[in-house]
Amino acid sequence: MRMKRTHLHHPTHMKLTLVTLPISLLTWLGAVTNIAAPGQTSPQRTAQESVQQLVQTQMSDMVHGRLGHLSTLYQSTPLAQQALQAAEVRSRYLTNWAALRRIRWTGVSVMVRTPVIRYVTPQRIYVRAIEREAYHYHYINQPHIPLSFGIASRHHLTIVYEYRQWRFAADDFVNPVSPGNMAGQAVPNRYGGTPNPHQLSPNRKLALEYANVYCGNAPGCGNDGLYNPQYPDYNDNGGDCTNWISQVLLAGGFPMTRVWYFDQATHEGSAAWANAGSLAQFLRSSGRATEFAGGTYADITRPADRWPDGAIESLRPGDLISYEQYGRIQHTAVVIGYDLHGVPLTNTHSNDRYHVPWDFGWNTHTRFYLWHVHYPPTQLTRTSAPNAQWPVWERGTRHDHNLPRRPTKPDSRAPRRQ
Repeated sequence: MRMKRTHLHHPTHMKLTLVTLPISLLTWLGAVTNIAAPGQTSPQRTAQESVQQLVQTQMSDMVHGRLGHLSTLYQSTPLAQQALQAAEVRSRYLTNWAALRRIRWTGVSVMVRTPVIRYVTPQRIYVRAIEREAYHYHYINQPHIPLSFGIASRHHLTIVYEYRQWRFAADDFVNPVSPGNMAGQAVPNRYGGTPNPHQLSPNRKLALEYANVYCGNAPGCGNDGLYNPQYPDYNDNGGDCTNWISQVLLAGGFPMTRVWYFDQATHEGSAAWANAGSLAQFLRSSGRATEFAGGTYADITRPADRWPDGAIESLRPGDLISYEQYGRIQHTAVVIGYDLHGVPLTNTHSNDRYHVPWDFGWNTHTRFYLWHVHYPPTQLTRTSAPNAQWPVWERGTRHDHNLPRRPTKPDSRAPRRQ
């Protein structure tokens, strides 16, 4: 899925239950000052350091609601002011979401990857950037317990040097939050407890392990923040969320079928493999998952006879959430664990997310569908073949080249809004 795009012209040790500040995220935070890539020339280093400092200041202003200072980071041109408006919307969302969820932001740490740096003039630089943002917070009633989650967003930035400082001239990016009113009120303080990780099946654990290793650029993800190179990256072609969810399900032991498959020879997946709506139809028709609840935020968090703390409380690590906006399913996330109040945390692609609260970034237009995934009972054995990419299985074959070809239909982009 592609979240709303602000379009301007210009194996790890995972937490299956209680998530506070993961070791992988602490390791990432310790490296946040190491921002210059080896082999960079002096101009590249200058540009990278300038972008790093500017984005860190921008994100800190957004998280803490310093809209006055935030405005000083942008030019007065129309494109820059459009980018500023998007940043202000994002800041207000962060403030509102924190108030409704009864949390307090304590900061944000950003590491910027810059795969493309191009000097237009000595005072004007174009940068294709991946902003890796670690958000720090605590519950208001438990300030002594620090919590954190990671998000990565992709940006096409233009920065200019004027009035003795670097400023944003343009910012084209996939917004990790949806503008609009918040969905529902504060979640219940307790979801009814968290399951014992030893009760999770072996294949479910394998799926969770894959989800933590290959969740991408978000702080906390494994594999140096890189995707699994055996699969295509659909971020620039509609969104990569369902392509990645299918990888998680495959790692959890589900065999491919003639409807749900990835063909290594063509490097393409079927519609059910790469499209959120098609995957939901396949899960429902195949019986591999049960859609047990759905509706608005209020519908699935409201206490009921069957779910005293709401339907959301019955999700287990390895289950899925589908997100519907504008009448169609646009996104899929995997439940990875819980925070200290039992709130489900998710990993996703597009934007890349690591242990993010399930409802973060969505609004009153969103409908949520909750899935119990029925992982196969037989555990597949992972080999330790040298230089082998995950997953390599001893049983069967990963890719059946005799399967009929179907056109790849990755997740369609959400309507663009300024």
